[in-house]
Amino acid sequence: MIYPRWLQELSRADFLESVGLYVMPDRLFLVRMRKSLFRLSVAEEESREIPLMENAAQRRQALSEAIRSLLPHFDPARDPLYICLSPEQVIGLQLFLPRAAEENLPQVLEYEIERHLPFRRGDIYYDFLVTEKTGDKIGVFLFAVPKKSLDDILGSLSSFGIRPKGVETTTTALSNYLLFCASGLRGPALVLGGQNQSWEIIGLNVRGNGWRQEQEVLYSYWLPQTEWIQGLGRAIFQSFPHDATKFFGWGYISDFLSSLEAESLQFDDLLALGRERLGKDKGVAHSFYLPAVGAALRGLREASFSVNLLPGAREEAQGRTFSWLNTCLAVLLLIGLIVWGGSYPVKDEIRLRQLQKENQKLAPSVEALRKEEEALNRLRKEISFLSGLKERRGEIFLVLDELSRIVPNNAYLSNLRYREGNVELQGNAENASNLVPLLERSPVFENVGFNAPSNRGRDNRETFSLKAELERPEKKGAKP
Repeated sequence: MIYPRWLQELSRADFLESVGLYVMPDRLFLVRMRKSLFRLSVAEEESREIPLMENAAQRRQALSEAIRSLLPHFDPARDPLYICLSPEQVIGLQLFLPRAAEENLPQVLEYEIERHLPFRRGDIYYDFLVTEKTGDKIGVFLFAVPKKSLDDILGSLSSFGIRPKGVETTTTALSNYLLFCASGLRGPALVLGGQNQSWEIIGLNVRGNGWRQEQEVLYSYWLPQTEWIQGLGRAIFQSFPHDATKFFGWGYISDFLSSLEAESLQFDDLLALGRERLGKDKGVAHSFYLPAVGAALRGLREASFSVNLLPGAREEAQGRTFSWLNTCLAVLLLIGLIVWGGSYPVKDEIRLRQLQKENQKLAPSVEALRKEEEALNRLRKEISFLSGLKERRGEIFLVLDELSRIVPNNAYLSNLRYREGNVELQGNAENASNLVPLLERSPVFENVGFNAPSNRGRDNRETFSLKAELERPEKKGAKP
């Protein structure tokens, strides 16, 4: 039975926020995404460099500092965080086991894992995906990460109270991103690209099956750039059926195709697909953010593959098979409540936007009033100054009159300053020291002295800087 597409989308309708963090050895890429019913958008995207250091403690410190700088861009207490590790930090391996082991795959892998990986079982975290079934064999794609490597990342996050919800690799993150952006994809597909002098190929197969689609990760190859060029990667790439496969590129896709002499290969850009799917108001800035977007899709319930390398994550994930049904019922109930009681949040949002528009209209008037108030305050200060000057003008005239009377003709004033009963005089005279007793004998001045030493110039005249105080009426009356 073929179900309408809108009914499938209705089952995933929700209001959610999620954060994806793509962790590379030398850089972090963070994306915060928002889901509003059916619409997904990118709310924040940030990147931080991590200095490469040989000392483990210094590297953990650098990682913690990079995470600290990202804290203002999401809410660790509210936003679920999903981590995507770069391919060089994770081991990916495809195994083929007897179909009789299908019912007990976790237990079988417990015994088989040390035979295929160069690590002890207790030194790694791992998870797996079931792939194709052929004959009496079942394919299993195994993902493993050394505990020490992941524990350093988890320890840095826990120091800020952050407990991630999931850890995966680019194989599943980019596959989820592709299946989200190209929702109508059917048949085999290849994701090509990479970064940091290493490239990756991910093979997918999508089959439609009514309500649910069947997606498989067929293979995933990650190799350094030199190995792709020297022949091993070239042989892997040429073994794929190019005619029946759809190609999707990201990262350094041009360099990748050039090294394999396949520049004429037609491919769809994953970055362009994401911008169309997520909306053009704020799309993904660079293709290196795509793994972080793919990781964040898990928190928005838009992921097709679920791999989690966190310890104990598989046990926590049990019992969620019918979560889509609960979500669908909650959405239907919400629609009924909206019809019955009205959309209060929408009304509040409309009122808020109306108030914001009114505030924007009033902003120029408020700014003009603020400027007028500042001008009025300046005028008041000027009026206060002029009023005080008017009250003191009798003292100023007294000072000028007394100086013109007692200063000898061979002395010249170049600067006169009066302020609150204090007089400062600068100028030159034949003998500056004679001015002090002249001013002291005056009934107007007292406490006469030099501000600075006198200097005699080439013209045999001394420069002087004197200060004096005005005698107050009460002091004048006290003299015999």
